[in-house]
This record gives sequence, structure tokens and C-alpha cells, in this order.
Amino acid sequence: MNQCFLQRLLVSLVLCLLIATSGHAGSHGRPAANSQPPSSLKSVRESGDKFIIGETAQIAIAEAELEFLARIDTGARVTSIHALDVEVTGGVANQRENEGKPVRFRVINTKGEERTLESKIVDVASVRNAQGTEHRYVVELTLVWEGFEKAVEVNLRDRSAMTYKLLIGRNWLARDFLVDVDRGTPEE
Repeated sequence: MNQCFLQRLLVSLVLCLLIATSGHAGSHGRPAANSQPPSSLKSVRESGDKFIIGETAQIAIAEAELEFLARIDTGARVTSIHALDVEVTGGVANQRENEGKPVRFRVINTKGEERTLESKIVDVASVRNAQGTEHRYVVELTLVWEGFEKAVEVNLRDRSAMTYKLLIGRNWLARDFLVDVDRGTPEE
């Protein structure tokens, strides 16, 4: 037999032995019968190096020390928060000219808890929706989920008529999360 064939055969045998001794033979991507699924998502990354998150999640805004029942929306590019009484210090009518200026606003979660935050406008987003195109101020906030925190750009919008006061977009999910719509809704 040729040496290349023997080397491939040896590698295949070693791989088969490794798979058989690890308890994953025949599992087709499922855990072996004797393995325990994680009882909590806290600090556990699954599916490679990404966290698995459901279609809703309890997510805190660090700067507000306030938790929101958030909707995970892979169709939204940028995260959006319920913000009222938005006031730009030294603001002008042309929103684009307010970039870099300080902004003050109130955030309110579903429970009615509220905080007033101050930040800096980092962008003005043009967002298309059923009513047309609207311009929203964008600030940077730190979102926290089960010990994992990440600072991202968040647009400010009056979400009074909406069930979820925090909408998580792809900018927060990117590189760190996979969405599993079969995960249950967390308790508020």
C-alpha cells in the first residue's frame, strides 16, 4: 500500500477513537445522552464562542441602573430605547448640526421605572418605517445581559405605543450572540 493512503487511514482511525471516547459518536450535533445541558445561561457561551439569547431578554442599561424586558430584533441594524423629553444643550433645528452636543433624556422601562440620563450625541440616524423616514439622535450606552456588557450606539425614540421599551439590534448582537426563538420569555 502506498504511504499516503496509510497516513490517511491512521488519521481516520485516530479521529474515530477520539470521537468514540468523547461520548459524541452518533450524536449528530446533539449532546451525548450522559451530558448535562447548562442549567443557566450565565457566563456560558454555547455554539462556538457565542452566547445563545432568546427572542426577548432582560437587559440592563448600565448608565441608568435600570433593567428592561427587551425584544431581540435581528432585522434592526441599531438598538433603540424608549426616550422622552429629549433636550439638546445648545441645540439647533437642523439635527445633524447637533452631533457632538450634550443631550439629556428620560428612559422608562415597562414597569414604569424611569431615569434621566445625560450623554453626547454621536450620530443622527435616518430610520425608515411605516410612517416614512424619521431622524433620531444616537448616543452610546452600555447594555448588560447576565454579566456580559457591551457599549453600543442606541437611537432615542418615543416607544410609548410599543410593548418593548428596548429593542436590541444587530449592532449589540454582532460577534457575540446567536438568537434562538425557542428560548422562553424571561420573567419581568
